[in-house]
Amino acid sequence: MTVTADASARLEAFRRTMPFELDRFQVEAIEKMGTHHGVLVAAPTSSGKTVVADYAIFEALEDGVKVIYTTPLKALSNQKFRDLKRKYGESYIGLVTGEHTINEQAPAVVMTTEILRNLIYEDPARLREVRYVVLDEIHYIDDYPRGAVWEEIMIQAPDTIRFVGLSATISNYQQVVDWMATHRGEMGTVVVRERPTELKLWLGMHSQLHPLFDEKGNVVRATWDRAQEERATENHLPRHRHLDNNNMLRVIEELNRRSMLPAIYFIFSRRGCEEALQRCTVHGLDLTTAAEKDQIAAKVAEKMAEVADADEASLYRGMLNHELLAQGIAVHHAGLLPFLKELVEELFQTGLIKVVFATETLALGIHMPARSVVISSFTKFDGRGFPSLTSGQLAQLMGRAGRRGIDKVGHGVILKDPEVDIGVIYEAAMGEDMVVQSKFAPTYNMALNLLRHRSMEEAEKLMERSFGQFQRREAAQLRREELANLEERLRDVESVFPGDARGEQCKAEEIVQYFRDEAALRT
Repeated sequence: MTVTADASARLEAFRRTMPFELDRFQVEAIEKMGTHHGVLVAAPTSSGKTVVADYAIFEALEDGVKVIYTTPLKALSNQKFRDLKRKYGESYIGLVTGEHTINEQAPAVVMTTEILRNLIYEDPARLREVRYVVLDEIHYIDDYPRGAVWEEIMIQAPDTIRFVGLSATISNYQQVVDWMATHRGEMGTVVVRERPTELKLWLGMHSQLHPLFDEKGNVVRATWDRAQEERATENHLPRHRHLDNNNMLRVIEELNRRSMLPAIYFIFSRRGCEEALQRCTVHGLDLTTAAEKDQIAAKVAEKMAEVADADEASLYRGMLNHELLAQGIAVHHAGLLPFLKELVEELFQTGLIKVVFATETLALGIHMPARSVVISSFTKFDGRGFPSLTSGQLAQLMGRAGRRGIDKVGHGVILKDPEVDIGVIYEAAMGEDMVVQSKFAPTYNMALNLLRHRSMEEAEKLMERSFGQFQRREAAQLRREELANLEERLRDVESVFPGDARGEQCKAEEIVQYFRDEAALRT
């Protein structure tokens, strides 16, 4: 499919609204939006995927149609709403979450994926004028139990809607696109694997940083050996096994010494973030100059002037830790009031905040790139236990390291966890891209919603269209092909060895036992 002259003219008009030159992948994705029934953009964090969503909004406003921008989290929806409102104006942008409904009839509305799913069931008429639905963080299909929401949306949304999927780099993107195409028609695909800035990984031990890889990408043997020695020491001294050998304050001082600030310091709990902030208060950590302190004070005063209500302003002043903000230290998590989060984001983006303690939600879509990212623990609670981070989770967190156009190199620091072997860390760091696996499982709520609006036969057909069923059918087809190949090889063997003089042949059970015995001998 070719790009029309009108589409080219509109792309040029959009270019003029942007403060920077578009990358080739952004242009390619925008062009495919006009020639396909939708597009999936898979690229590293901070590479500029949201520019494609910006174009969808630009086109919708130009043509007098509507666009819906979905995110997996309320906090991310709120942040995206604020960004778009600043860019396009209050009258053009709306917000619908479980907590807020603002200007919901606007041409462009930001909402969580759950809200859009509910609209499809409860009020499909509101979607008649919608041309594009942006599915930010579409790799959340892999999330349990919420990933099913993305599948419900793509299965049941009106055929007139075009999807713009924005994802971290995933290895089975083609499988996702093929499944979407079965429901939506031909989908465009744009995949970017290179980060906008180089990433250098470090291992933190005893508050010192040791490189994980050399310039050629090879494992640094000295780092591996040192980590193994630490493990051996912990095993010999079991009472010290659970003690963290990294001191947070010394790690931050080391980052400052190496000119690796500003940094995002990921701690996987709100309580942990607040406790880290208190430790900085107690120890008087100060990371800003006198001039920067004056700038922070001016920015805070300017931001507070936007609050018209006196009681509300008094509340914010009481909750702000003015001393730590002035010293370049802040916290960012879903428990903060939106106004305070926005203030932290703006100060961080200008380089005045040097360290922000944050939960992993900051790795999802919010524009807060840093020179360095620190991961305080390599294990994370998943609702059942504390498994180690996967390659995909590690890549998502490290995506914030390196400010595009500012830093030539971004730094990712993994603090050595006494409970995690160094081999597990290297495996995740060297692992392939995330593989998205469907977590689709029908729930009572889903069944009731379907049966309220569709017949039993229609509901069953919809269930068969899920990504999970698509993956199972592909896996079954692959197994059938493998079986056919094995049967053909068996026939070849039988033709070469037709049996002995008595017509006897090995039975299948005997062959299986032979390979088991052979494997046992090898071990």
